Amino acid sequence: MSEITAAAARRLLIDYTRDMALSDEDPAQIVDRTLTEDAVWVTGGAELTRDKLIAHARPARKNVLAGDMRVDDLLVDGNRFAARCQLSADHRKLGRVVMELILIGEVAADGRVRRVNQLGRNLDAANGTEHSTENPTA
Repeated sequence: MSEITAAAARRLLIDYTRDMALSDEDPAQIVDRTLTEDAVWVTGGAELTRDKLIAHARPARKNVLAGDMRVDDLLVDGNRFAARCQLSADHRKLGRVVMELILIGEVAADGRVRRVNQLGRNLDAANGTEHSTENPTA
């Protein structure tokens, strides 16, 4: 299961993040190939279900001009993973935004992600110091 979990985590972190913000593909198809139907993504105290994740694509696509997810560390144990990442995005209103993220997740037997808990903080793009802008990708 560890190889399936690592692939699912990378697909979530890199492909899902890119496609939800920058592609023209139907967001429901992106969510359904990456996450289970009953998936829950907890971030900033908010629980995002399938419908909320799909709805998030519209504002992200409106405001994100370019983006890149860098996976700095990925730890896998059976069907669980933990990742430390850095998301950089060119935002229509905010300019360059850099976020440091920690994600802990669980992968279902079919290779899709079932649960994600995310912690993040915004960094100043120029020097890597913490910045106070909230939810810049929306």
